[in-house]
Amino acid sequence: MAGRTSFGQISETEFSNLLKALSATTKGRSFLAEYRRRSRPEETFSLLEALSRIEATIGSVRDQLQPVRIADELQHIAVTLEIATNGLQADAEGSEAERRLALIERARCELAALAASLAGELAPAEVRASP
Repeated sequence: MAGRTSFGQISETEFSNLLKALSATTKGRSFLAEYRRRSRPEETFSLLEALSRIEATIGSVRDQLQPVRIADELQHIAVTLEIATNGLQADAEGSEAERRLALIERARCELAALAASLAGELAPAEVRASP
Protein backbone atom coordinates (compact mmCIF):
# COMPACT_ATOMS: atom_id res chain seq x y z
CA MET A 1 0.00 0.00 0.00
CA ALA A 2 2.25 2.68 -1.32
CA GLY A 3 1.62 6.24 -0.24
CA ARG A 4 0.11 5.36 3.18
CA THR A 5 0.96 7.71 6.01
CA SER A 6 2.06 6.35 9.35
CA PHE A 7 -0.15 7.23 12.32
CA GLY A 8 2.79 7.17 14.78
CA GLN A 9 4.66 10.30 15.84
CA ILE A 10 3.68 13.57 14.22
CA SER A 11 6.09 16.35 13.36
CA GLU A 12 6.02 19.82 14.90
CA THR A 13 4.62 21.19 11.66
CA GLU A 14 1.82 18.61 11.61
CA PHE A 15 1.06 19.33 15.28
CA SER A 16 0.96 23.06 14.62
CA ASN A 17 -1.33 22.60 11.61
CA LEU A 18 -3.73 20.36 13.60
CA LEU A 19 -3.79 22.84 16.47
CA LYS A 20 -4.56 25.72 14.09
CA ALA A 21 -7.30 23.70 12.40
CA LEU A 22 -8.93 22.73 15.70
CA SER A 23 -8.58 26.26 17.10
CA ALA A 24 -10.21 27.79 14.02
CA THR A 25 -13.73 26.56 14.85
CA THR A 26 -15.95 26.76 17.92
CA LYS A 27 -16.37 22.98 17.90
CA GLY A 28 -12.58 22.49 17.66
CA ARG A 29 -11.92 24.90 20.53
CA SER A 30 -14.57 23.11 22.61
CA PHE A 31 -12.89 19.80 21.87
CA LEU A 32 -9.46 21.16 22.93
CA ALA A 33 -10.90 22.61 26.15
CA GLU A 34 -12.64 19.31 27.00
CA TYR A 35 -9.52 17.32 26.20
CA ARG A 36 -7.46 19.58 28.48
CA ARG A 37 -10.06 19.25 31.26
CA ARG A 38 -10.08 15.46 31.02
CA SER A 39 -6.33 14.88 30.71
CA ARG A 40 -4.99 17.33 33.29
CA PRO A 41 -6.39 15.65 36.43
CA GLU A 42 -4.85 12.34 35.38
CA GLU A 43 -1.45 13.95 34.76
CA THR A 44 -1.64 15.95 37.98
CA PHE A 45 -2.61 12.87 39.98
CA SER A 46 0.30 10.93 38.49
CA LEU A 47 2.74 13.74 39.31
CA LEU A 48 1.46 14.08 42.87
CA GLU A 49 1.68 10.34 43.35
CA ALA A 50 5.29 10.32 42.09
CA LEU A 51 6.19 13.25 44.37
CA SER A 52 4.69 11.43 47.36
CA ARG A 53 6.78 8.34 46.60
CA ILE A 54 9.93 10.47 46.31
CA GLU A 55 9.15 12.25 49.57
CA ALA A 56 8.59 8.93 51.37
CA THR A 57 11.85 7.54 50.01
CA ILE A 58 13.82 10.61 51.10
CA GLY A 59 12.22 10.45 54.55
CA SER A 60 13.10 6.78 54.86
CA VAL A 61 16.71 7.39 53.82
CA ARG A 62 16.99 10.31 56.26
CA ASP A 63 15.64 8.14 59.08
CA GLN A 64 18.07 5.33 58.26
CA LEU A 65 21.10 7.63 58.09
CA GLN A 66 20.38 9.43 61.36
CA PRO A 67 22.89 12.23 60.69
CA VAL A 68 22.64 13.67 64.21
CA ARG A 69 23.55 10.30 65.74
CA ILE A 70 26.46 9.88 63.31
CA ALA A 71 27.60 13.42 64.16
CA ASP A 72 27.54 12.60 67.88
CA GLU A 73 29.58 9.44 67.33
CA LEU A 74 32.15 11.23 65.19
CA GLN A 75 32.43 14.02 67.75
CA HIS A 76 32.98 11.40 70.48
CA ILE A 77 35.82 9.84 68.46
CA ALA A 78 37.38 13.29 67.87
CA VAL A 79 37.24 14.13 71.58
CA THR A 80 38.77 10.74 72.45
CA LEU A 81 41.66 11.42 70.05
CA GLU A 82 42.10 14.90 71.52
CA ILE A 83 42.30 13.48 75.06
CA ALA A 84 44.75 10.79 73.95
CA THR A 85 47.11 13.27 72.32
CA ASN A 86 46.75 16.16 74.77
CA GLY A 87 50.13 17.61 75.72
CA LEU A 88 52.11 15.60 73.18
CA GLN A 89 54.22 17.28 70.49
CA ALA A 90 52.85 16.72 66.97
CA ASP A 91 55.17 17.65 64.10
CA ALA A 92 54.77 16.47 60.51
CA GLU A 93 58.52 17.00 59.97
CA GLY A 94 59.70 15.62 63.34
CA SER A 95 60.41 12.18 64.72
CA GLU A 96 58.36 9.07 63.90
CA ALA A 97 56.16 9.59 66.97
CA GLU A 98 55.65 13.28 66.20
CA ARG A 99 54.67 12.50 62.58
CA ARG A 100 52.15 9.92 63.79
CA LEU A 101 50.71 12.38 66.27
CA ALA A 102 50.41 14.94 63.48
CA LEU A 103 48.40 12.40 61.45
CA ILE A 104 46.19 11.67 64.47
CA GLU A 105 45.61 15.40 64.98
CA ARG A 106 44.69 15.82 61.32
CA ALA A 107 42.23 12.88 61.56
CA ARG A 108 40.74 14.39 64.73
CA CYS A 109 40.19 17.72 62.99
CA GLU A 110 38.60 16.06 59.98
CA LEU A 111 36.28 14.02 62.23
CA ALA A 112 35.27 17.15 64.14
CA ALA A 113 34.57 19.01 60.90
CA LEU A 114 32.50 16.11 59.54
CA ALA A 115 30.56 15.88 62.80
CA ALA A 116 29.80 19.59 62.72
CA SER A 117 28.70 19.36 59.09
CA LEU A 118 26.35 16.43 59.78
CA ALA A 119 24.89 18.30 62.75
CA GLY A 120 24.26 21.32 60.50
CA GLU A 121 26.87 23.46 62.24
CA LEU A 122 30.01 25.25 61.22
CA ALA A 123 33.23 23.51 62.18
CA PRO A 124 35.03 25.07 65.18
CA ALA A 125 37.69 27.65 64.25
CA GLU A 126 40.62 25.40 65.25
CA VAL A 127 39.24 22.63 63.02
CA ARG A 128 38.83 24.98 60.02
CA ALA A 129 42.36 26.36 60.53
CA SER A 130 44.11 22.99 60.93
CA PRO A 131 46.46 21.71 58.20
